[in-house]
Amino acid sequence: MRQRFEMKYIITPKTAAILRERVSDIMEPDSHSKDGSYVVNNLYFDDLQNSFYYAKYKGAVVRNKFRIRHYNGDLSFIRLERKHKDGLLSYKETERISTEQYNMVKAGDLSFMLTEDSPIWQKLGVIHRLRVLRPTAIYAYRREAFVYRAGDVRFTFDGQLFVTDDDAGAVAPIRYDSLNVNYKLSKPYQTLLEVKYTSFLPEIIKRLLNGLPLAYTEMSKYCIARERGILPYGKI
Repeated sequence: MRQRFEMKYIITPKTAAILRERVSDIMEPDSHSKDGSYVVNNLYFDDLQNSFYYAKYKGAVVRNKFRIRHYNGDLSFIRLERKHKDGLLSYKETERISTEQYNMVKAGDLSFMLTEDSPIWQKLGVIHRLRVLRPTAIYAYRREAFVYRAGDVRFTFDGQLFVTDDDAGAVAPIRYDSLNVNYKLSKPYQTLLEVKYTSFLPEIIKRLLNGLPLAYTEMSKYCIARERGILPYGKI
């Protein structure tokens, strides 16, 4: 299974503008970025003890998270994902799921997963049997993404984090007051930069970051969403 390095930085609008100009000369937009950016729609699971939330909140080095993801509110392609993190290393397992399965999960009906035979559903099913899972956050954000083939490098610029109550798009912006200071973007206009690569970060890519004020962060968009109490039973 392919492991990747992943680092996150908070950057200002000025820094984001400079970096976008630099990367556009060397890197190419990813396949989702046909119009420059796209919306990432997310549904996250957690158990009754909020184990996934607190693993991140307390800074656990090794942790997992399960989510369902689609793009631009388009339900024709939906994926279940398990993301495993071990420090800066991460890897993902994914499986395409049906709209019917997605709607069942949204409604809190996870009973069908106990009979699924794929590895990722089985792992989720075991956790559900032991700890009782439920959907705890549904949110979206806007992303710009660029790729560089050598080293399988990917830069993403994430912003405009939104609460969603349906799949048509964002309906209410996240407010930034009353959030845990460790996990919020300190200002709504700031951007989260993620730098991901598989084996090495080429020198030409390292130079793109030279001289820029990058604030390393462990913030989690999921934790932000949970602290806002996105679903009635999802508030921490």
